Amino acid sequence: MRVRRKDGNEYPAKTLYYISCGILRYLRDHEIYDKNFPDAADPRFAGFRKILDSKMKDALSRGVGGKRKQADPILPEDEATIWEKGIFGMNNAETLQNTVFFYSCKFFGLRGHDEHHSLQCDQFFLGEDNRGKYIEFTGRSTKTFKGGLAHKELHNKQIRHYCQPGERCMADYFKVHLDALGNEGSFYRRPLAGSPPRYGSQLVGVNKLKSMMKVICEKAGLKGNYANHSGKRTCATALYQNGVDEQEIMGRTGHRSEVGVRAYKHGNAEIACTVSKVLNPPEPKLPKMEPKDASGPLMDISTSNEINIPDKVEVLGQTVGGSTFNNCPFISY
Repeated sequence: MRVRRKDGNEYPAKTLYYISCGILRYLRDHEIYDKNFPDAADPRFAGFRKILDSKMKDALSRGVGGKRKQADPILPEDEATIWEKGIFGMNNAETLQNTVFFYSCKFFGLRGHDEHHSLQCDQFFLGEDNRGKYIEFTGRSTKTFKGGLAHKELHNKQIRHYCQPGERCMADYFKVHLDALGNEGSFYRRPLAGSPPRYGSQLVGVNKLKSMMKVICEKAGLKGNYANHSGKRTCATALYQNGVDEQEIMGRTGHRSEVGVRAYKHGNAEIACTVSKVLNPPEPKLPKMEPKDASGPLMDISTSNEINIPDKVEVLGQTVGGSTFNNCPFISY
């Protein structure tokens, strides 16, 4: 009948359901299998389901937790801004680390700080074939893939990303980063000052990895809700915009269901802005400027290529000289 946060505030509607699922998981872990209260076919818990349903509806009707908070994707123009402001690059260890962090998210759909914190140098392989230079990433345990008997039919990520040749070939950036790390150990270590890029032996902490994407966007002056998950959203959103098949998108992001990956399809701020422009009211028309009163009729110059002004004209009681205007239309009031 009553459940609250520690500070006394109410939980959102969906959280109430997830708490119920958590209780059910606890029972399963303790080998209690004869109680399945979310199951509508079990009449023993009809009262529980009725109360839960009522509480969820009541919370939503009062606006408790009605707003869904999502990380914003980084759009191409925002990405270009980050490059222009020198936050990406390989002038020093910090900018290089920012670069490989962001493109590890965008290329391979890495999640938050957990996957980054456990990332190792040997998970990246740099190679080249007839199609060009590539970065091959081999994933390990993730949120959606734990291995074991339950996931014996699933496979860990193994993604080969072909890089564009030129100044911003990411294979070259990753090579410089891996060489500076000695090609072994943790992928993120404390950057050292100076050039070329150098890294210390101390690992980058969890708290810094949690805020790395947010710090990158703040330095670039981007406005929005940016977090480490923005990298994964950027990956899926860019692929959706370019018509890539959902199965290929799921292979990059690591989603196991179409429903989960489709949440990124409608989360694009650029699409939302376009839809808003279509639905907005029309712009007001500018007032038409009427000519001021003149002592004589206006001169029609619409068909004339050369207008000769008299040598002497009177303007505000003063006599001034005239001029000749060639191919220069004007209106005189």
